[in-house]
Amino acid sequence: MISLRRNRGLLFGITIFGMLASIACVGSGSTPWAESISQPVRNEIFRDLPEEATDSLISLSEIFYERISSRRFNSRATFLDPSMRQFFPTVAAYSDYYAALVDALDLANIRFSRATEIELLGIEVAPNGSLRLSLRFVGRNDLPLRWWNAVLLRTDEWRWLDDRWWVVPGKV
Repeated sequence: MISLRRNRGLLFGITIFGMLASIACVGSGSTPWAESISQPVRNEIFRDLPEEATDSLISLSEIFYERISSRRFNSRATFLDPSMRQFFPTVAAYSDYYAALVDALDLANIRFSRATEIELLGIEVAPNGSLRLSLRFVGRNDLPLRWWNAVLLRTDEWRWLDDRWWVVPGKV
């Protein structure tokens, strides 16, 4: 009888460990940036833009969102980082974007406003000619006893102006 209890406890422990390990693997796996956007869709999105705009948006957006991921976004050090500000035409535009993103991450209950993974879900052309990037931010859940990840779905706007891409902040 004692060995049966010990074996059940061991089996239960192994089962729980296996479940947690599989969840950790799913959360840490990331797909290549913009993999979900097929070539025909890319051609349609970029047909009215210059060739240099077409070539640079995907790689530039990947660099920008890589800099956001895995860092505490609601900190003074991140706010003062010049490598983040270079994607915005003015300091005011950066401040507006920063405030809106910190607020959205907080409302989504992403712990420490630190997204551990950002995925590009799609790109669409806005009526004003800029591009809207649909994004999925994933991070640890900040609510007590919630061991699963928190998710924020967000749309960021990028505009081709003066021969380069700029992030356009939303309304604060």
